[in-house]
Amino acid sequence: MIGRSLFVAGLVAAAATGNPVLAQSQGRIPIPYRTYIAINPLSIPFDIASAEVESGIANGITIGAAASYTAIEHKRFTTVDAKLRYYPSEVVLDGLSIGLSVGRTHFTNTVDNGTGEIVRQGIDYTTIGLLGDYNWLLGTRKRFVVGTGVGLKRVIGNSEDRKRLEVPQPVVTFRFVLGLAF
Repeated sequence: MIGRSLFVAGLVAAAATGNPVLAQSQGRIPIPYRTYIAINPLSIPFDIASAEVESGIANGITIGAAASYTAIEHKRFTTVDAKLRYYPSEVVLDGLSIGLSVGRTHFTNTVDNGTGEIVRQGIDYTTIGLLGDYNWLLGTRKRFVVGTGVGLKRVIGNSEDRKRLEVPQPVVTFRFVLGLAF
């Protein structure tokens, strides 16, 4: 009787303190959603559009793809990226993630062609990048995704063309998306 009372008291104390022993005895909670599709709503008032898809492939690891178009003043970026993210909480799609990206960018800018005439010129280049993102899963069923983040992309391309067209090195990216998990 005393042994059983001590065991029950220990379980209650473990539950109150978040003891991992209790969590192990119950097992992991299954994640109902492993994939999401999202868009950047800023495309409505601004020339900033993006769409992305991400799907869990292992505990805390996802792969995904993103496409975007950004026009700021005379500079235009059109990108396609593949992404690999790691969620330290090991719960995919929710919370903090760090990641890597590899992609292709088409960049155009208006420049002086040497005769005083302003013309639009472009360059295509490959990028590799580092990502820091945070997603919130909201709603009663935790299906609505709100995602934010920042990234740094290294431009792999001809340095003369990059300088002539004023391509920044590294390229700083910002992420804001709304989507649905399924």
